[in-house]
Amino acid sequence: MKKLLLSLTAVVAGFAVYGQVVVAGVSPAAIQGNYDYSNQANCGSWPGETDDGTWGVINNLDFNVAGTFIQDTLRLVEDGTPGTNPQGNPISQEGCDTLTNDLTSFIAVIYRNSCNFTTKLLNAQNAGAVAAIIVNREDALLGMLGDAVEGIQVTIPAVFISNIDGAALISEMANGPVEMFIGNKIGAFNHDLGAVKGEFLIAPYGGNNSQLFGGFTPGLQAYNYGVNDLPNATITADIDGPNGNYYSETLNFNILSGDTVFPFPGNGTEFPAWTETAYDNGDYTLTYTLDAGATDDFPFDNIYTAGFSINDDVLSASRLDNNGGQFTPTFSNYPSNATTEYQSCWMVQESNMNGMIVDGMWIVGHADTSVNGYAGQEIFVNAYQWDDGWVDLNDPNYDFAATTTDAFNNLNLLTFGTYYPASDNDVDQPSWVQFQTAITLQNDVRYLFCAQTFSPDVVSFGYDNGLDYGANYSIFAQPVSPVNTDGTWYVAGWNGSSAPSMALTQTYAGFEDPAILEGSAFPNPANDQVTVSVNASGDANLEIVDITGKVVFSAPVTLENGQSTVNIDGFDSGVYVINVTTNEGQTGTFSVVKK
Repeated sequence: MKKLLLSLTAVVAGFAVYGQVVVAGVSPAAIQGNYDYSNQANCGSWPGETDDGTWGVINNLDFNVAGTFIQDTLRLVEDGTPGTNPQGNPISQEGCDTLTNDLTSFIAVIYRNSCNFTTKLLNAQNAGAVAAIIVNREDALLGMLGDAVEGIQVTIPAVFISNIDGAALISEMANGPVEMFIGNKIGAFNHDLGAVKGEFLIAPYGGNNSQLFGGFTPGLQAYNYGVNDLPNATITADIDGPNGNYYSETLNFNILSGDTVFPFPGNGTEFPAWTETAYDNGDYTLTYTLDAGATDDFPFDNIYTAGFSINDDVLSASRLDNNGGQFTPTFSNYPSNATTEYQSCWMVQESNMNGMIVDGMWIVGHADTSVNGYAGQEIFVNAYQWDDGWVDLNDPNYDFAATTTDAFNNLNLLTFGTYYPASDNDVDQPSWVQFQTAITLQNDVRYLFCAQTFSPDVVSFGYDNGLDYGANYSIFAQPVSPVNTDGTWYVAGWNGSSAPSMALTQTYAGFEDPAILEGSAFPNPANDQVTVSVNASGDANLEIVDITGKVVFSAPVTLENGQSTVNIDGFDSGVYVINVTTNEGQTGTFSVVKK
């Protein structure tokens, strides 16, 4: 989990040398650009980045020194082991045994799976590799732990990338040589203007509700990594949407070698706010473009984009997918390290809530169904009013440290909902969970919306890695996506994953969605009979599914006064999901526990 950072506005001209180590594609064009990566997890046993941002120094290779880098061709490792791993990749390319191919002057590419990270690195090093890139099993980053005995023998740097980035590199390797840069950019090139993911402002939400949206102000931190000054550098912010370009502003800078500019709100030189009389619904793209004012020798970090949308129906931390007119949250990874309890949360506070009424929340649950069952897992969605008196993350009167969690003392539960997946097929799918009671959101009140599991060894929750609220968090000094792991709160949430795949659904006073059956199943728990009561009458179909996803009952029923009773006396004890569908297409889902 990331630590609470100081506001980026506190950054002065110049920047830390060790913080400018990048992993970038050089050629061919298809793989060019900077890649998100992680390193060892406070292991201290091989030359990877440590918690303080410094790198180990071995064999005169010191990424803490400006201009120190490795630039070479990628090659997959091969140890001859037969078979494929659960991800469908060759076990021989996990590099767990002595390698059979020559990696002299190559950067080794290694799949993560079944053996220690340092074992992989030693095998690659012994085959002649100058560095290593380890590809994860999923679209997420983690710190690599190593064996202390083997670790002290490792003399090559190693970085860890997601399976999506790894697949793109490996796919391109099949077409010909792929060249990568790993190292310190400062002073490596004559002209080099760049920026870093997570250090630019984005829209307040991935899915902005039209009832609340009032525009925002762009901002970005840029670095002159190069040897030469850049007297004619520019930074441009563009916002394009459903009807073309809505915003285009360019700022001019003279950036000395080794200096930084940070046109954020309140920093003197800043972008004007994007405002409209009325905002069109639809999808938008915010684009930042950096121009060195001369030929940029390393142009792979000159353009950054962030998508967002405006709609009438939901409010979402993540971006949204349009599934036949139904907006659901985008998802790409599922971070978690809890053992007893885990809450993935998202803070909402707006000055113009206008009495917005929310009745439920979309979440995305994840489980490794090759190992654990997802069906029947108990998942809660909680809506809290966060009544602590602090103003922002810099408030000296409140403690945001994980050891005290003083800032989380007054979370008042307003409502909750419970979700039991009907089938393992529901894993990695957006699921809507209804709150027990709808709540009306008030102006300037801080709310925290969370997905919660008490089986974090099985269940985790989705995040959209296409958005990074790091700069929003730092500049505005407000929480975005806190998490609770095993009873301890972390206000900054996960490192690199700050957009939980959650979307609040809006209802309106005096209006009910005609497609949703409101109601309940009772008694709950039940012994021999259960009655379903819904806001409909007439003919319908009633289906009961057990925790394995097996349909144990399905029959046409007649809803008399909105009710139908089913005999479940012969059912095994456990959790069941009841699905009701009327002839008019209305649907309702209810869970019940059979004693």
